[in-house]
Parts: sequence; structure tokens; C-alpha cells
Amino acid sequence: MKKLFLLFIGILVAGATFAQTEVYNSTQPAFDGFYKNIFVEGLGAGLLGSVNYDMRLQRGRMDGIGFRAGIGGANLNGTDDYGEPAHIGIITVPLEFNYLVGKKRSSFLAGIGLLPIYASVQGNGTINTTGERAFIDAEGFGFAGYLSLGYRFQPLRNGFMFQINWNPLISKSGFSPAWFGISLGYGFK
Repeated sequence: MKKLFLLFIGILVAGATFAQTEVYNSTQPAFDGFYKNIFVEGLGAGLLGSVNYDMRLQRGRMDGIGFRAGIGGANLNGTDDYGEPAHIGIITVPLEFNYLVGKKRSSFLAGIGLLPIYASVQGNGTINTTGERAFIDAEGFGFAGYLSLGYRFQPLRNGFMFQINWNPLISKSGFSPAWFGISLGYGFK
């Protein structure tokens, strides 16, 4: 975990250094607004699925620092300690600061996020499902942290956006390094 965290910090520092030393490319489309994306993500930071809004924080730039906010969740069925049917309803709110490195359409994404989670459990004792339970240790509110490392393809002006990323998740219930997400959406100025 410590090596992964140090790798992530190194990538962010390298990206920030690269962005500060690079001269603005005049072939990039000029605009005065903030570049935005709205997308649906499968798996990823929202656990099973989420709807998200992402925006760059520098006017006229498709790269650099930005943020993401979304809402997601899942309905999971399983069995409780007594073999009876049980149900977990989960609501997630992925919140992330991220950095895009790359000009034009293709970018490398690096981000760090907080994932507030609300879980409603109907059943007795521990609910046995297929892995999602590792992030939910009790009914009610909880939190998880995550990293985002991936590739983003976005339009130069307005249009289709695609992203694939690796999202290792950590909470007081456990760590899951093998968590990935795929996103489809719309990018616009």
C-alpha cells in the first residue's frame, strides 16, 4: 500500500512539473470556458455504477487539475448467517480531485478520492455476497478512499467521451487493489 501511494504521489508531481514547463499548444481549440464531462461509470469508484460530473479548473484547458462528483450505488442480494435471503441497498457519492496529463483528445488521469457510502441491510448478522460487502462493514454511513489511474479519450469540442481506469479502494473493512471502471459520456465546453 505504501509503495502504491508513493507511486501515485510521484505521478502527480511529475504531471504538475510537466504542466508547468510546457508551453501552451496553439493547435488546441481556444475557448474561455471550463471543459466539462458528464458520464456513466460501470464499476469504478461508485462500486457497481455511478453517474458523474467532471470539470477542469483552468479556463480554456482540457488538461490540468479538475474534480469529479457523482452518485451511484447498488442493490445486492445474498444470504444472512442463517441462510435466509438478505438484501443490501448501497448509495455512494464519489468525490475526487484529479489531474489530466496530455494534450488534445488522449490524456492520462491520476486522481484521489473520498467515497461516502450509505448502506441499508435487510437480514440478520453478516450478509454474504460476492465481494462488495468488503467495503460495507455495517448498516448506515461509512467512508472509503480510492485512487484513480487511467486513460481518458475526450472530444476537442463537444462529443463522445470514454475513460477506463484502475480504482484501488480502501476502507476500514479492507483493501481491494483489483477494482476497475469503464466510463462513457459526453464532453463539452
